[in-house]
Amino acid sequence: MSLRRPKVIVRKLGREGAWGQCHYDPVAPTVEIDPRLGAKRRLEVLVHEAVHLFFGPDLPEAKVDAAGKYIRDVLWAQNYRQVLLEPNAKPPRIT
Repeated sequence: MSLRRPKVIVRKLGREGAWGQCHYDPVAPTVEIDPRLGAKRRLEVLVHEAVHLFFGPDLPEAKVDAAGKYIRDVLWAQNYRQVLLEPNAKPPRIT
């Protein structure tokens, strides 16, 4: 399967009543994620939406949800985290 890497848009999704959503488009797939999520939930939702994109709209939501939580737990146990910086802060230099 040759799916392009999705553009990730961070915006409040209060009106949609969702933590995240994806728009399946083979040319320009997008994932939207709510910035108010905590780090662990944000990782789960990002994985969840990526699973939706990869397998398409036919995979049952229960399976997508289970896959998102399982992959989140595996990555979290390996200490994968997003480093959140204050606005205008310089990222740490990694040597």
